[in-house]
Amino acid sequence: MARLRWLPRWGWRRWLLVGLGIAALLAGSGVIAYRVFAPHELLTQPSVPYPEEQVVTDDRPFSELRAAPLVVDGRLRVYAEQWRVWSDAPVGERYETTPYWAFRRWPAQVVGVVLAPAPTGDTVITQWSDGELVALDAKRGVIAWRDAAPLAEGRSYDGRRTGASVVYRPRSLFTVRTADRTVVVATGPTAVAGFDATTGEQLWRRELPGGCDPAAWTGAGMVVVPVCGTVELRFFDAATGADRGGWTSPNPAVAPSPALCELGRSECRLVTVRYKTWLLGADAKVTSVPELERGAQLAGERVIYQTGIGVAARRLTDETPLWRWDGQAKLIGANTTGVYLLTNGGTVLELSPATGHLVAIGCAWSRPDEKWVLGYVYPSGAGTYLALERLNDIARPGAEDQEYFYGPRPVALVELYSPTKVSVWPGKFEACADSGVPG
Repeated sequence: MARLRWLPRWGWRRWLLVGLGIAALLAGSGVIAYRVFAPHELLTQPSVPYPEEQVVTDDRPFSELRAAPLVVDGRLRVYAEQWRVWSDAPVGERYETTPYWAFRRWPAQVVGVVLAPAPTGDTVITQWSDGELVALDAKRGVIAWRDAAPLAEGRSYDGRRTGASVVYRPRSLFTVRTADRTVVVATGPTAVAGFDATTGEQLWRRELPGGCDPAAWTGAGMVVVPVCGTVELRFFDAATGADRGGWTSPNPAVAPSPALCELGRSECRLVTVRYKTWLLGADAKVTSVPELERGAQLAGERVIYQTGIGVAARRLTDETPLWRWDGQAKLIGANTTGVYLLTNGGTVLELSPATGHLVAIGCAWSRPDEKWVLGYVYPSGAGTYLALERLNDIARPGAEDQEYFYGPRPVALVELYSPTKVSVWPGKFEACADSGVPG
């Protein structure tokens, strides 16, 4: 102890305790850092009963959301962000609310989300950058199934602020209907695989030649995969993965593209090569049909298209109009339950796909003369809500999010009501000067 004589009495012991404390602090910090940065996942399950479908009757015209929602059963909104997928309710609530359930993984990122029907209700199927497929029971908020299929490995979240591309047009996750089930299809640079949407059973897997990451799509009970470096398509049976042949573009300089898809690249009815159009049949035959009008939309078995004085509908296979609607409005979306138009005054009109008659109305403006342009458009399956991603009218695709999107809550989830409600709830429509548009 001769060396420590210069310290006060008991000083060396104090220094020893300080050293031990520092060592313990560093060790504890290491544990905390490991817990924070180590790979992990967290599922927060519902703590309240499954919400009832609600009609919101206050005076606001729409919900203002930070993220783009998928609507489940008219009761839940499902969102995606970089490391998390979650839901909330009710659907018509003005802003996001406390999550009904939430599923987070780290450092894996969300790269795709699709909805698929199941006996217990819709399943939310998520694809992650480490290749995991995780299916969540939307009603119960539990994991229904999962599969470690390294198909999307190396991809990353591309949804920007709203997550719209991840939920409305995922790059490598699709659904397709077969005779007896819904199949989830996952793709990657070297393989494509099909899974039973209800059980998660891998039904088939096909290896792909290297050289590119093909932008596949589904339709007519098949998976369509472009052949790298060519203008050829290969068709695979969605239920079995069996090779159903192929088709080559008649223009050697232009690769075929899908058209009239139900959502994203799922359930696409047509194949196009510039203005030429072909119907993809369940027998894997490609049949020439009338050229597709610019901006046309699919409503069941009908093509909905813009005319000089309104919109019209026709069959996929001929050009004879089935009905016409005359009025000043832009066609922005369609599905099996509705045809959706946006007027210059911000009014949303829903027409019947069968007749063209006006069946519902909404308002997409919170104040008169708003200036924004449309990004993604999502008609909910029930036809009660229409999600509009709003972009600044001078936005450039490469701009930062605060410049690119229209405000901090750029998604308007517009509520659609019977035209008779215009007089009952005038506050919902007062910002839209032309909300009295007749049917």
